[in-house]
Amino acid sequence: MACPSRDFLKRDDIRGLFPSQLNGESARRLGKAVCELLQSKGSPHPILVVGHDCRRGNREISQGLSLGFWEAGGECRQAGLVSTEHIYYLCGEEAEKYTAGAMVTASHNPREYNGIKFVHSGCRPFSPEDLAFLGQRADQLYTEDAPAALDPQRYARHLFSLAGLAELPDAPERPLKLLVLAGNGMGQVAFASLAELLASKGIQTLFREGRPNGDFPHGVPNPLLPDFMERLGKQVRQEKADLGIGFDGDADRAGFTDETGAVILPSQVLALIAQEKLARQKKGVPGERPVIMKNLCCSQLLEELFPQDGPVELVETPVGHGRIKQLMRGEAFRQRVIFAGEHSGHYFYPEFHSVDSGVLTTLYMVGLVRRSQLQGLSLSRQLAPWRVRFSWSGELNYQMESTEATRQAMAKVAKAMEERGGGCRREVRFDDTLQAQRVYSSSLPYDPQSLGAPDLKFHFSQGDDGWWFVLRPSGNEPKLRLNVEAWGREAARQCQDKVQALEALLLASGAQKA
Repeated sequence: MACPSRDFLKRDDIRGLFPSQLNGESARRLGKAVCELLQSKGSPHPILVVGHDCRRGNREISQGLSLGFWEAGGECRQAGLVSTEHIYYLCGEEAEKYTAGAMVTASHNPREYNGIKFVHSGCRPFSPEDLAFLGQRADQLYTEDAPAALDPQRYARHLFSLAGLAELPDAPERPLKLLVLAGNGMGQVAFASLAELLASKGIQTLFREGRPNGDFPHGVPNPLLPDFMERLGKQVRQEKADLGIGFDGDADRAGFTDETGAVILPSQVLALIAQEKLARQKKGVPGERPVIMKNLCCSQLLEELFPQDGPVELVETPVGHGRIKQLMRGEAFRQRVIFAGEHSGHYFYPEFHSVDSGVLTTLYMVGLVRRSQLQGLSLSRQLAPWRVRFSWSGELNYQMESTEATRQAMAKVAKAMEERGGGCRREVRFDDTLQAQRVYSSSLPYDPQSLGAPDLKFHFSQGDDGWWFVLRPSGNEPKLRLNVEAWGREAARQCQDKVQALEALLLASGAQKA
């Protein structure tokens, strides 16, 4: 049965329930639309590279997608069972060959979902206008004998070089052990060829739950889920590993633990790698003021490390990988941005075509751990001051009945904060110069109808202490997402108190704990 495209057309890509919303027929209509979109942009005979992860329905969706694309006059290449960033790699490194890429995945969504992520050649994200166009049609042709598009070894060597690990010193007397929790997603598929290269540097990789299984027998692999990260930490302690790595379903996001099994928060990962990349840049030719990007939900740690009047420009971005990719490519930033990240574990690299890579992030972390090890330092020791000063709630989810109920709940919280006073509100608005959404400070009353996105952030600070919260609607599900952080004296208690107060407002507005 056909399903209206509005049911699976989301903010940044395609997501829907399989098979009631997204299935072979709806994918075929999407395939035709994708081919026609590319033809309208000057590619009379476009070539699409298609990959998929291990979810239910991937074969049917790939077949429908490919069939529609062929019927509309395009040509398909199959990458097979891959991670999302394998598709990014192909569309970036072979931009002259592939007009676009499609990855059949629902990322971290529950197993009843499936979806499709699209990029143009050069890994340019599909714009809202592109996605709106796709919402009227269907996608591509799957052929068993299509030539393989991906060379895993070439891909691995490329990322190894980008992370600077070719120069990493061998230290056979100081073994390093990595524990990779794939969660039966694409993590082992994505990282296996890298593990072989790391072995040549004396670095051992242990895989757990590595076999792809779209039923996710141990639960959905998602670095934002506490139980997933707790399972990773437990495995790290059992194996006495030096670094724990947990990939999400399509392996474009990674979560990490230190050698004690304690979670390294995504903002801390962002800070560690940003410092590493800045130090590497200082050894090269001096340039303009470098840019680091972090989204609304990232830690105050980044603002303390990179203050407004410092040598680094810290740019706060809206939530959503498509928006960050657009900003990275904006005229004001594309020559200066060196790194970007989100609280969810997405990390973006200009050297990797300004898209996200969980594997490249992992390689940077491996290099950092190895160099720290050779200096006699542990990750837990380096992170200790940050862990004392800052306390984050994690991302808390609340189920809502409707979009209107969501807006009303957000308005109620905003009004309560405005009446409280003393805070700074930040909002998302469209920048005509950049032709992208940006984050601005605002003293105006909260009016979600006038905003590029209704995301609500309030920031309160006094001396060395402070707290912030972000309340925003999910881009894919009928939920509200809440993030809270406190810093300074008794940060953990302050964070807990603020969560309880905000949760009371939400529950009184009809929200239910998800």
